[in-house]
Amino acid sequence: MQPLVPDSKMKLAMNGTEVINSIPLSIGDTVIEVEVSSADGTKSQVYQILVTRHQLPCFISFVDIKDIMIYECPVSLTAFYRPVSIRGSDPKHVFSAPYIDILTRRSKVDPFDETPLGDNWRCQEHELDRKMTGSAVHCCYAYRGCTSILKLSDLGLHAKDCTFKPPTELDAKVVTETEWYKTTTSGANKNDSQVSHNIKERGWEKRLQQVFGDSNVGKLTREAEEQARLYKQRLPKAGDALHYEEGSSPLDALHQAAIAYASAIKLNPKDPNLHFQLGIVMEEYYYAAEIYGLKKKSEEDEPELTGAKATGKDEEILAICKLHGFHGRPTLEQQLKALDLEFHQLKDQGQSGKADYIQTLFVWKSKQAGKDVKAGALSLDETSPLMQAFLKYQDALSLNPNSWVYNLHVGRLLLLQEKHKEALMFLQTSLVQKPDQALTRFYIGIAVMEQEKEPCTRTDECVMFLQQGLENLLTQLFLPSESSQTLQAANQISLLNIQLLKGFLQLGNLLRKLPKKPSDITPTSQQVLHIVADFASKALCMCPHRGAVVQQIEWVLLEASYGLLEVLVENSSGREDWIGRRCQALSALIRLTSIPACKELLNMQEKVCQLGVIASPCSSNALYLLGLAQLAQYDNNSENAQQSLMDAKLSFSASISLENMPINGPPKQEITNQAWWQAWKAAEEAKVAKKVEQPAGKLPAPPMASSRGKGTNPSPKGAPAPAITKPTPLSTRGGSRVGIVARGAASTAPRGRGASGSTAGKNTETASAKPKLANNTSGKPVKLAPVPPAAGPAEKSVAAQPETKPTLVPVSVTGPVQVNRVSYVHRLGLARALSRTAETLTDACHLYEEVIAMAPEVHDSYIELADILVKTNPLAAVDVYCKFPLKPVQEQTFDDAFITGEIVRLLMKHEKYDDPRLPANMIANGKVLGLGGLEKYMNILEDKLKTNVLKTVYAGIHNKPVDDKELQNFFRFKGWV
Repeated sequence: MQPLVPDSKMKLAMNGTEVINSIPLSIGDTVIEVEVSSADGTKSQVYQILVTRHQLPCFISFVDIKDIMIYECPVSLTAFYRPVSIRGSDPKHVFSAPYIDILTRRSKVDPFDETPLGDNWRCQEHELDRKMTGSAVHCCYAYRGCTSILKLSDLGLHAKDCTFKPPTELDAKVVTETEWYKTTTSGANKNDSQVSHNIKERGWEKRLQQVFGDSNVGKLTREAEEQARLYKQRLPKAGDALHYEEGSSPLDALHQAAIAYASAIKLNPKDPNLHFQLGIVMEEYYYAAEIYGLKKKSEEDEPELTGAKATGKDEEILAICKLHGFHGRPTLEQQLKALDLEFHQLKDQGQSGKADYIQTLFVWKSKQAGKDVKAGALSLDETSPLMQAFLKYQDALSLNPNSWVYNLHVGRLLLLQEKHKEALMFLQTSLVQKPDQALTRFYIGIAVMEQEKEPCTRTDECVMFLQQGLENLLTQLFLPSESSQTLQAANQISLLNIQLLKGFLQLGNLLRKLPKKPSDITPTSQQVLHIVADFASKALCMCPHRGAVVQQIEWVLLEASYGLLEVLVENSSGREDWIGRRCQALSALIRLTSIPACKELLNMQEKVCQLGVIASPCSSNALYLLGLAQLAQYDNNSENAQQSLMDAKLSFSASISLENMPINGPPKQEITNQAWWQAWKAAEEAKVAKKVEQPAGKLPAPPMASSRGKGTNPSPKGAPAPAITKPTPLSTRGGSRVGIVARGAASTAPRGRGASGSTAGKNTETASAKPKLANNTSGKPVKLAPVPPAAGPAEKSVAAQPETKPTLVPVSVTGPVQVNRVSYVHRLGLARALSRTAETLTDACHLYEEVIAMAPEVHDSYIELADILVKTNPLAAVDVYCKFPLKPVQEQTFDDAFITGEIVRLLMKHEKYDDPRLPANMIANGKVLGLGGLEKYMNILEDKLKTNVLKTVYAGIHNKPVDDKELQNFFRFKGWV
């Protein structure tokens, strides 16, 4: 930088020095202060400049394990990017800026301890950014043999020119010399994979056609391309309101593009590219809805079938399920599968009329569930944009079967339909036509894995193809973006391509199962999982709308993080603190995800929290998080709900009893009595006994401190234990899984309120001591000593290391003895658990009162206590609400308005019209929500002739005295005077 001033006699200083030198940039944000003084030195002005570097597209692997532990973002599990801490957190809760923005988008609470975020809660950690920038890291291509050790600030430049980076052109012989290639291209089998498809004009396509005058195909094509460009320009960003003037929305432009292509097809139906481009536009409708939240009005306002009609349809569906072997209470997926089978059976029998009716049942059932079928799988309904796109891709392929692009897109969408065998035929045909295409190879890897499931004869080929897809994406991310004007459907090499992310996750999981890597340039499982977590975190930042795509990305992030936690636990000695922080972070992600609560998600949450307790059984926070997970199991009617509730009470009680006590120590009886702990302990003892029987020289690995360590998890009925030593596939989602979330205690959220969850101010928490983690060693200069060629990326530091690399031995972050803080959240958790059963309601009420005393600004304690009291003593509930300390009106929130609204509702319901608390709370509520929300109450008061109350409320909301002249005229008009 070179600052310039109009007068050469004026003095300049940059960052406190008058010597103007180059400024080294941090890896994220760099603050530069320029001080300008007048010539006579009497006046000065400081200008602050913030320089932000683009985020590195690759996973960052530190050389020193201490750096990994200090600089690891809890969301992406790679280096921080523009780190931000939460004011008041102790020890500091630090996140990468883009990811804390996502986590606090809906719920303004600290993700770790759920305390409310006050004003100016963001603390920019520029010094942490600066120190991290100078740390030593491995090249992102270390797994391919690069042994360079460099500063983090130099990683991006090095990676672009690294001689070990993957080749941009793949060797076609890898494909052409395979048996399946030779079989496919033989004369007898050539073109056998092509499935017959009849091109026909469909109703939805006819409605798009608008050919007028002397329009020609060229003009229509150019018009479509221009409208697609306008669509991309108009797409909303995070925080943008989805309100557009008539005809100026992104969907309007996309619709015009569809009209132009459909009209061009009408003029030239034999052009395969026109069919293909219309397919791209139709597929884009799906991404517009699920990534950006853009939907047609007809879709937003579509009524749902309810009542007797819905019951009748459900009975028909259950009858069809029985015909196809799904008895009892089939799941939604099973119902949809049965309908799919019935549809195809009727089609094959030529009963198209009945098949059409089955199709309407299929569509109704999928819409009734409020989500796309199996999170992205194609619907049978031709009104689905994905199905419309699929049909057009088939039309294009029928006109030009020798196009590798058309074969690729048909195969890709068949994968979304989970028709893996059919997909593989088209994908292999595509690869035969273009053997060096990395993307096609990647999809073939998915198709083969989905069919075979476990490692098979083509495992090495799958690993290679999936790795090439990953490296292709990484290479593209390092290049300048050229896709700003490209539709998502046409830009398959993208972080928003959920099939890519799921495939990378499959690669990481597959590598964990293999006894050894297929080749020397294959990354390890944990390296792949780290890359997946990094990619998924970045992808979430690109989605302004929490739709089906976000839900699938969140699943990928959760599964990658869970896999990495398992890897860390497998090498657990000396890493208890690190494991605890990983568990805390993953637990927060699960609670804040948008995936609806389901068995799979709740089991993951409980296992993660169990691992956290095993690593640190005397941590109040770890026990509290476990209690939340157990309570969530109860609230969602798990198989052993009552046992989960009992365990939750024990966990919360233990959390409270450990406050003001050291965070390290032996586990309490409340934990050791729980079935999951006993199962884990028994497994540990069995492992030790088995190792003792091994021949001399094969000594068992040292266990974790305090008898804690890795273990298998055979769990008794109703007591899931953490899967530690082996990867535990949480599902077989493949390429089509959707879902999205609840916080750990989501079912406890009071009615009528948002998902703010458990909240409280940080100033309400105290502790006898507030030690900080001794993590300031990162400020020391890093010596860039040469490393032997065998050195790999930082992930290798997680496992046992050779003696030649002393900086990578297992270590813990040491420092003053940590003490558990006193927190209202522990009591709030126990109060919620006690409130679930009638016999403990009184104890729950006492605890809620204690929480109110500790944290008077926390809304949830008032609301949940009032919900208990309102059933037997409604006016006592009003008394509870009235204890809430309201802020000045201009500072009140919607949560505050909920409490004042409940006071008004209860008083009005019980006809306490003369209660002095009524007008005050009506005024407070009206100032936040407006008079419209009070209209029905105002009408009731008017009918009851409570004119004094009405005048007081109306005047108060308008900040005027009752005797104001203008108001008096209004009161006379209303008949209140």
